[in-house]
Amino acid sequence: MTHDLLAIMPELMLIVTAVVVLLVDPLLPEEGRRGLSWLGIFACITAALSTWFARGEEFTAFSNSIALDKYSVFFKILLLGVAALAMLISEKHLHKKQRLLGDYYALILFTTVGMIVMAEAIDLITFFVGLELMALSSYLLAGFFRYEERSIEAAMKYFLTGAFASNILLFGMAFLYGLTGSTNYRDISEAIRLGPVPEGPLVIAIVLVLAGFAFKVSAAPFHNWAPDVYQGSPTPAAAFLSVGPKVAGFAAILKFFTMILGSQSEIWVPLMMALSVATMVVGSTMALVQKDLKRMLAFSSIGHVGYLLLAVVATGDSGSNVGMSAILFYLAAYAFMNMGAFAVLVHLSNNSENFRDSLDEIAGLGKRFPWAAGVMALFMLSLTGVPPTAGFLAKFYLFSAVVDAGFAWLAVVGALFSLVSAFFYLRVIVYMYMREPEESVSEKVDGRSWDLSLGIGLAAAGVVLLGILPAPVLNAAQDAVQKLLGN
Repeated sequence: MTHDLLAIMPELMLIVTAVVVLLVDPLLPEEGRRGLSWLGIFACITAALSTWFARGEEFTAFSNSIALDKYSVFFKILLLGVAALAMLISEKHLHKKQRLLGDYYALILFTTVGMIVMAEAIDLITFFVGLELMALSSYLLAGFFRYEERSIEAAMKYFLTGAFASNILLFGMAFLYGLTGSTNYRDISEAIRLGPVPEGPLVIAIVLVLAGFAFKVSAAPFHNWAPDVYQGSPTPAAAFLSVGPKVAGFAAILKFFTMILGSQSEIWVPLMMALSVATMVVGSTMALVQKDLKRMLAFSSIGHVGYLLLAVVATGDSGSNVGMSAILFYLAAYAFMNMGAFAVLVHLSNNSENFRDSLDEIAGLGKRFPWAAGVMALFMLSLTGVPPTAGFLAKFYLFSAVVDAGFAWLAVVGALFSLVSAFFYLRVIVYMYMREPEESVSEKVDGRSWDLSLGIGLAAAGVVLLGILPAPVLNAAQDAVQKLLGN
């Protein structure tokens, strides 16, 4: 019982805080709600600290349904950090939009609990409970601006595609249970490895599971929901949804395709390879034609999923932990880069009249708003992979792992599409510094304003540029992967 409570202590902190926020919120006047975000942020910080101090304890809990080890600790802290950043950039935006409600922070906390459960689960049922908690809360976040047509459209598209994805994934998991008679990851792995397991149903199970995960992380051709959801969601919520579900999704993908299906890599590696190339093609080419910055970031995030899937291919084929370490490091770098870029968009929206998140709106921003333009330019360079940013290091480690696994041609393909991405990332910089704004929008953004969103962007920029990220995160990623593979 002690171990059970210790394993879920962070989740309990978040759930209790979410309930307190929901109970207190109706009793407060509108201005009094402006401090509610700090309750959620404090809960995330406290949960992260408790996770960090408990990292020496490695055990399973709740009848071997979740594992507390360095792998889950890495993802817990990363996800809690993403949730805290999302709440930090949300308050002023919600107040401006007249939707400053405690429900929003409670939804972020519940979503984070679901993502944490996905990362630490070693049982199919436990994993699916976490997945659905994350999904249902995410749908509500996407539609939080219920008086805006685009927000409602985003929520409906997210819900419908997410429901199909969950059913497909659950169908694949049901096949795995039917073939092995167990829901525990290790027991399923042993049953498949020792056999005999019918190959036909196993292939069907792998295809269904892979398709379900592809929906969740917006890999092509299962990506169509992502641009509309990012564009229609509240910008702080879009920032959170662009990072959190992908981090949790890849935490689960690595466990599924190493712990459960590692012995069947000859089946899923070719499928993953095709999925990776298709995702890079769609993400990079569709981002080229986007004028809306949120849609551009949505398609660019699809491209980043393609890069990450390359490393999954390398891991499955070689069995090396280098590819997995590269994935964990890439996810951490991507979290700071993408959250920072969205924080700048939130800042511009907070200090403008009807900011539309378009390229035309940021034309000439370098003169009118030099701090925001400089920070956004840094994030664009890092997302491109220009040295000496964390984005460059992340891509370098990832492509190196792919080459070491014997897939040099795949690394070349990834590098080529990374070059393609330079066009739409650097185009943002061109608009900010080399284009004059249209007269109708030249005075819409107040360059003298300062708020917490820009501060968060500056802090993330420091992490991305100054090398604060690489050494400790890479070491933590390597330790986490060694523990996972050791299990």
